[in-house]
Amino acid sequence: MIKVAYIKTFFDNMVLPYIIPDGMTIETNKWYIINTKFGEDIGLSCTNQREIAPEGLRTSKKHHDITSDTEIDDIEIDDEFILQKTEEHIPIELENNRIIREAKEEEIREREKFASEEPKAFQDAVREITELKLEMKLINVHFLLNKKKVIFNFTADSRIDFRQLVKRLASIFRTRIEMRQIGVRDAAKILGGYGVCGEICCCIRSNCHVNSIFLKMAKDQGFVVNSSKLTGLCGRLMCCLAYENDFYVEERKKYPEIGSVVIDGQKQFRVFSINVLKDEVYVIDEHHHQKSISHTALRLTEKDRQGVCTYKIIENRQIQ
Repeated sequence: MIKVAYIKTFFDNMVLPYIIPDGMTIETNKWYIINTKFGEDIGLSCTNQREIAPEGLRTSKKHHDITSDTEIDDIEIDDEFILQKTEEHIPIELENNRIIREAKEEEIREREKFASEEPKAFQDAVREITELKLEMKLINVHFLLNKKKVIFNFTADSRIDFRQLVKRLASIFRTRIEMRQIGVRDAAKILGGYGVCGEICCCIRSNCHVNSIFLKMAKDQGFVVNSSKLTGLCGRLMCCLAYENDFYVEERKKYPEIGSVVIDGQKQFRVFSINVLKDEVYVIDEHHHQKSISHTALRLTEKDRQGVCTYKIIENRQIQ
């Protein structure tokens, strides 16, 4: 097991585990000097000491039962943008993320000073981007510890030649410049906002957007909707689709597949829908008569060569 503390960094608003050096005690809501992929910076501790397995130093995980989105045929998609392949879910290697020491009072005051200067730096950068007519959207500006480097996060639809921009920014800020093209989910995490549910965006409160979110998750949860109801502020599939996906995948294993045959006495029905939360299986006969049945009221009797299962209703356990 590895001793870590979860630290929030402000160039990306991420909260990730940072390895604690031997002999150091970490306290919540304190500032620490940390080693990041961009160099030394100051971060805020969100937890005290934790222990995680070595594999926990990768933030990306696989969800159960993921298959190609090409199999989705009952969800209307009118915007291919949400299906575009991006590099937003590359596993983040954290082995080099380490806590160096507790921040000094003067370093904390310096961090506050730099934070107050970032809005003006943002406007200066936007002015230069406009003059150079670059097709990019600046998201935020962040000064690293001691202003050794300035990070500019931006989004763009394609690769940008920002060499002239870097020269201009370097002459303004007199330090190293890091231009960082990020995905729309990362941008949403930095900018913030509220979802259709009325709550703060999921990505603000967690690192959910670093895990892949698939359209099949919507199908597994019974959604039959268009893309406008599936996408968040960033225009990508909503993070909340992934929250309960594993639960639905496991629960659906207890239910008959759509198209399965259900025998009730002399009548034959077909399963056309299920509702996991209500524990109901919806069936329909040849005359379009429908009824709902608890999955516990069904008993598997056979499975043919085509894989179609036949179930029999157990008496007195039927839900009308």
